[in-house]
Amino acid sequence: MSGPADIVIVGGGGVGSAIAYFLTCYAPDVKVVVYERDPTYAHASTTLAAGGIRQMFSTPENVLMSQFGLSFVLDAAETLAVDGDAPDMGFKPESYMRLLPESARAVVERQVDLQRSLGARPQVIEQGALADRFPWLNVEDVAFAVLGGGGEGVFDPYALLQALRRKAIRQGAAFRTAQVTGFERDAAGAMVGVLLADGSRQACGLVINAAGPQAGAVAALAGFDLPVRPLKGHTFAFRSRTAIADFPITLDQVTGFNVKPEGDLFLASWPREAEPENADDFEVDHALFEDQVWAALAHRVPAFEAVKLARAWVGHIEWNTFDANPVLGPHPDCPSFVFANGFSGHGVQHIPAAGRAVAELLVFGQYRALDLSRFGYQRLLDDQPLREMI
Repeated sequence: MSGPADIVIVGGGGVGSAIAYFLTCYAPDVKVVVYERDPTYAHASTTLAAGGIRQMFSTPENVLMSQFGLSFVLDAAETLAVDGDAPDMGFKPESYMRLLPESARAVVERQVDLQRSLGARPQVIEQGALADRFPWLNVEDVAFAVLGGGGEGVFDPYALLQALRRKAIRQGAAFRTAQVTGFERDAAGAMVGVLLADGSRQACGLVINAAGPQAGAVAALAGFDLPVRPLKGHTFAFRSRTAIADFPITLDQVTGFNVKPEGDLFLASWPREAEPENADDFEVDHALFEDQVWAALAHRVPAFEAVKLARAWVGHIEWNTFDANPVLGPHPDCPSFVFANGFSGHGVQHIPAAGRAVAELLVFGQYRALDLSRFGYQRLLDDQPLREMI
């Protein structure tokens, strides 16, 4: 390796690239080296993500992170331009809609009040009005819905990743292709080196774990327990014989799937159980669509009884099994090992806010724009989960 680094980032996906970008904004003289094992990003969680931005969360920090994510995406053409080449995030406004059972009403009403207090504008729609508003929807087992009232939509996560990476490199960050296999500490326990699969060593003063679904395994290499596991999820892209207008991004929290329009296609997401040792399993279970997904889709949208599957793919969510919220900041017993992990399915929209927050913490010693201290590692040690319920 070409000399020591001040900061090594393990993982060059969306979060790792955002941290590198903000670090090089705030501290141009700091030497930042990012290690990414797959420079094609073909299987990166960022690349395979749906790319949605929503303000429907039960944790206030997540609502505020989404709001910053939206503003960052909208300003990215200017902020992340390099040599006059302005990246296109492809943002399209689109509302989210949650379909809910009666048993969820009390909890959801509190969530809606929270979101409104932070500037979001969700609407509660009762069953009868829901059927009138969306006549293509079967609402027989849906008591009510929550429809986003602005500040939501979809964008191109890969475009954001590449733009952050390119801008970070322009500002001095180095991106290198290698797999991290271990860490070295000094006598006091501080991180002093990163070991790589080719047998080489990168000297450093601080390590940031931004390894996505592999974050738990990377933390274990350093001797730390991090309850972040890969959650394998399928996405099925299909065409409907019947055109459907006014179709929000739908989170069916009665049957458990998500579906959204994408051009002339619809994309249905179907999560599966956490598989701690199988983060590299990208094999598509095609029978899953025939056996389970199609029936659920047709139940909710009768027009989907006649569909044609176009393609399917698998991605992994970095699921925090402790409370489905991110873990940000240093380990209390080892300040030179920093976490940026466990976004649990809402990481893409929170890439900018997470990158900014970690960079602020390291450069200024505190969060400045948005206090995310409740996401610190200490809550794991104290067994005090901060549960995200949406």
